[in-house]
Amino acid sequence: MRKIITTPIWAAPLFVCSSVTAHHSNAPHYDRERPIAIEGVVEEFEFVNPHAFLHIRAENENGESVVWACEMQTANTLRRQGWTENRFTVGQSVTVQGIAARRDPLGCSFTSAELTDGTTIARSGAVVPPPEPAAGDAPRAALLEGGIPNLAGPWMRDRSRGQRGPGPGSARPGADRLTPAGLAAAEGYDERFDDPSFECSASSITRAWSEPGTPTDIEQYDDRVVIRHEYMDTVRTIRLAREHEPSPSPQPYGHSIGWYEGSTLVVDTIGFAPGVLTPHPGILHSAALHVTERLTVDPDEMSVTLEWTAEDPEYFTEPFSGTNYYMPSLYSVSRYNCTPELSNR
Repeated sequence: MRKIITTPIWAAPLFVCSSVTAHHSNAPHYDRERPIAIEGVVEEFEFVNPHAFLHIRAENENGESVVWACEMQTANTLRRQGWTENRFTVGQSVTVQGIAARRDPLGCSFTSAELTDGTTIARSGAVVPPPEPAAGDAPRAALLEGGIPNLAGPWMRDRSRGQRGPGPGSARPGADRLTPAGLAAAEGYDERFDDPSFECSASSITRAWSEPGTPTDIEQYDDRVVIRHEYMDTVRTIRLAREHEPSPSPQPYGHSIGWYEGSTLVVDTIGFAPGVLTPHPGILHSAALHVTERLTVDPDEMSVTLEWTAEDPEYFTEPFSGTNYYMPSLYSVSRYNCTPELSNR
């Protein structure tokens, strides 16, 4: 029987990398100061969304047989790196590097694995290279008929350019950014247990845009624009108009209208149900939330810049804002198929 090895704290930088926080902030659930190595055999490989899990049977320090559950990336993200449900097989010998869970004594966040033949598998899914673009693929045109910007097709967040705005690692806003009502709402939110992803919700339109490794597909029509985020199967329809319909019924992602300004699609959204603007840190919003998005096409690089602003006079003393960058994706949107019983763990 293989054994669990606890790695000394000074070795932590060997195993901790930015990809550990790729899906959402792991800090509430995993302790970066406690890297571990688990040497054992595969008990089970769950190739599911929103997290795949690798279960490894090993011996603990007392020589007892135990099974570890190590959280991985989403199945959709790993599938794009060439993975299948047979990436790990039952009985396969493996040494896993990870980060210990804060509450589950047999839980970890997967960092990397080494197989007996020396193959190393990273959390990012790097085992095989991504496919090359198909030969003969024509570059996208920057403009469509009528001179409107060409946003059509699948896009992937350009992680090389990062993103700006509140998100994992950001400080939780205080009285300088939130009203007394906003502070009271945030006080009742515990990101360890209240993250909307545990209920298979993207949380907000700003959160749906920011999930790395999952594409977004945009369809443009004469009277509307449809945005399909793979993350949590989030679909939005933007009616091309300058005025909102009166008294829209509250919806988690609101009611959106939009119009073109040169190379930019402007999206204006109101009519939200109260919810969570960003799960990490926990910033909640009221029904008064108003979000403006500006999607601008760069014709030279054929990239898209998203600039968003969120205003909420009931909860915010000043607007929150952010910027994301996108590049054409080689992959189309797939079904995410999140289920609450698999996500809340």
